[in-house]
Amino acid sequence: MDISGLKDDNEILNGCLNGSQQAQRWLFDKYGARMLGICRRYCKNEDDARDIMQDGFVKIFTKISDFKQNSSISTWMTSIMIFTSIDYLRKNSKLGIFQSVENMGEEFDYEDEQPLELKGANLSHEQLLSIIDELPDGCKFVFNMYAIDGMQHKHIATQLGISEGTSKSQLSRARKLLQEKIYSRHQVN
Repeated sequence: MDISGLKDDNEILNGCLNGSQQAQRWLFDKYGARMLGICRRYCKNEDDARDIMQDGFVKIFTKISDFKQNSSISTWMTSIMIFTSIDYLRKNSKLGIFQSVENMGEEFDYEDEQPLELKGANLSHEQLLSIIDELPDGCKFVFNMYAIDGMQHKHIATQLGISEGTSKSQLSRARKLLQEKIYSRHQVN
């Protein structure tokens, strides 16, 4: 559907607040692909990701009056999609995948908040997301929430029902695995 007739998100938002199905459609058309991408980062199965996105949009439309406009509509929608994805994973017992720090078998310096060292790596956005998708689920969820979605370990721990230490160790493990995968696959020196 063509959304060019609308001036900005505020006009779409006002239409949604007034129950306009056309405005809801415009919102979906404008942000659907981005929201599916967010759901896809948390769920490998495309059909499940689409179901999560649909559930997320239902929440968006039913809670649109709760939007405070102290951030952008896309930021608010992104957080709903992330938490809808986490709820889905929790309901489907996919959040029992976190290894405790004591049982990991390796020491990870999770206090080190240094960025990934990818010197010489020439990766497209799609290639990097594909490599992230190959991570073990616990590492992938924490990496997505921390590095991509900008959440703090305390918030991640609360949302996933894990300790902050486990969140930090999963992030450290994710970084290490990403570097190994990128270096081996792309022969980075």
